Amino acid sequence: MPREQLYNSTMYILCGMLVIGLIFNALVRPVNSKWFMSQEDVAKLQAERNAALIVAGSHGIGKGGLDLQAALFWAFVGIPLGWGVWKTLVSTAKIF
Repeated sequence: MPREQLYNSTMYILCGMLVIGLIFNALVRPVNSKWFMSQEDVAKLQAERNAALIVAGSHGIGKGGLDLQAALFWAFVGIPLGWGVWKTLVSTAKIF
């Protein structure tokens, strides 16, 4: 196969996918108003949700605290991430 024709089939497939995407985007319509909630329904659901809120059990989320469990999980994520950043910086320093 000649070198200049290597990507012909790939480009035709990608062009076809773009045309299909254009057609599907043109078929998208706004949601019918019958599917929207009324203001009364929204207010009722918000009132039910606010009445059912439980303050306990957030494990420090939203309280500004960092307990032992949260610190362990941050270390579980932070140590490998820090090691990866360090190795990347060392490898980059070798280039320069």
